[in-house]
Amino acid sequence: MLQRCNLYDQRNRALTGFSGGMRQRFGIAQALISDPQLLIVDEPTAGLDPAERNRFYNLLAEIGEQVIVILSTHIVTDVADLCTNMAIIDRGRVLYQGRPQDAIAQLNGRIWQRSIANAELAGYEQQHQVVYSRLAGGRRLLHLYSASPLGEGFAPGTPDLEDVFFTKLRAWN
Repeated sequence: MLQRCNLYDQRNRALTGFSGGMRQRFGIAQALISDPQLLIVDEPTAGLDPAERNRFYNLLAEIGEQVIVILSTHIVTDVADLCTNMAIIDRGRVLYQGRPQDAIAQLNGRIWQRSIANAELAGYEQQHQVVYSRLAGGRRLLHLYSASPLGEGFAPGTPDLEDVFFTKLRAWN
């Protein structure tokens, strides 16, 4: 299992000296010893650097070819990179269940974006269904939900799983 989890060369090292990603992989190695049919991982990439995250993605993808892997996470890129099926659950209610790419496709033509000044955010939140906003280059980039074009200054956005997550939580689609 250490070989499979890329830890064989570290087999004589104390676990206390392992990085976060190495500890994650060690935990997977322990879980795989009994040859399970199901593996449940909770927030497996939280705190990992990009190199460790990539190694862990590869390991989970490889394991997923032989074992059912249930991934519980708030990190949307984990879902996009690892999952063939997903569910969005809020307070025990299943808001979506299906393939990530199908959920994204449901938003085609319904996500719009616009860059605004920070001070304008409250006005946009009152007038539009703001999916989310983030700062980029000192300006606020908005993702908005609308079934029809929003007019001048709004560009069609490319939906992603963050858009899916927020629109499902707000029951906009």
